[in-house]
Amino acid sequence: MKALIVGNGEPPSRALFDALLAAAPDLLLCADGGADTVRRYGGVPDVVVGDLDSASADGLSGMPAERRVRIDADNSGTDLNKVLTHAVGMGVTEAVLTGVTGRRTDHTLWNLSLLKTFADRLRLHITDDHCHIHLLREGTPVRFAAGVGQRLSLSPLDGAVHDVWTEGLRWPLAGGRLDSGRRDGISNEVMESPVSVRVGGPGDLLLIVHSDGGGGQIELLDPA
Repeated sequence: MKALIVGNGEPPSRALFDALLAAAPDLLLCADGGADTVRRYGGVPDVVVGDLDSASADGLSGMPAERRVRIDADNSGTDLNKVLTHAVGMGVTEAVLTGVTGRRTDHTLWNLSLLKTFADRLRLHITDDHCHIHLLREGTPVRFAAGVGQRLSLSPLDGAVHDVWTEGLRWPLAGGRLDSGRRDGISNEVMESPVSVRVGGPGDLLLIVHSDGGGGQIELLDPA
């Protein structure tokens, strides 16, 4: 089961939201104030999860109580943690997250870490109007179609990532090591499509594909 999950960060544009909804997810879920974005664009969330201190009365109007899942605020995680946990309980196996970047850097960093936290339960990626973010782990090669000239970055999530191989990029890697703060694969460029990236050793690698200079959202051929 697939879900589109909208958070309370920088809202996606109307065009991006419509494109994500047109991909026909099985569920439209919101982390608290993300409900306001969905309602503003004419959507109706299937479920809103969180402590419900951010969603406005208009965002929640007309929603029956069973579709409002209130989880009291605590220090165990954010509203996005809570909606992802709830999604797992609903049988979701794959989700696109939007509205989870921008505005607050602390929340953005935390939300990136959730790609790893939930990797054993959910296939996740983050998308906004600027880029698309996927987590690549050891032994999970990925191929994707992208426009020639499209920019992308390979950034370790936490610590070093070993034995990284790429094909189709201006600056390829052949068993290279990427290390946070020392050597990141920032601002590479697609030369041939499809592109392939493989992590052969330990480490968690963020694949960040930029929307400009190549035509938007990538098409995963062999999803990680």
